[in-house]
Amino acid sequence: MILLYCSSCVDDVDFDRLDEVVLTPRLDADLLFFTVNYTSLSNEEIVNNQIILRDTTQLNFLDDEVTQENLVEVEITYRATNSFNQSITNRSIFLSENGAIQYEIIFPVSGSNSGVPVVTEFTETVTQQELQSIRNSIQLANEVIIDAGTLPQTGELNLQSKAIYSLEFSDL
Repeated sequence: MILLYCSSCVDDVDFDRLDEVVLTPRLDADLLFFTVNYTSLSNEEIVNNQIILRDTTQLNFLDDEVTQENLVEVEITYRATNSFNQSITNRSIFLSENGAIQYEIIFPVSGSNSGVPVVTEFTETVTQQELQSIRNSIQLANEVIIDAGTLPQTGELNLQSKAIYSLEFSDL
């Protein structure tokens, strides 16, 4: 009876078509999470009438051979909550081992008129044609650029980002 039950479960499975199976996992990776308030801005250096806050993150998962060979798309999402009274520019730079820029994302973060936090969401999809630049990257440098002419007197900026990596495995 047990033998009959086990053999009936694989009756409809065609193992000759295994080479047609394609797996397409999507992996989420947190990239950046930080908060900047107005008091920390007064300690920053002003260059060309701008304050640039920079944070660099290692992208060690891109150094993996399986990821390199099977990566088909990257979707990067940002969520900025800004209660500063001015708009800010965010710049994300994907860098190679020697620091060369491979890929760049720039977008504006809306400012608040009344001190009530304003949420800006931004999504960038890196397609097949642009993926080699991401594959060549090992670091992500993120810059928050603030005009120093009118420094905020109150408020804070909270920035979060994540990447969704789509892989495709075939020829199993």
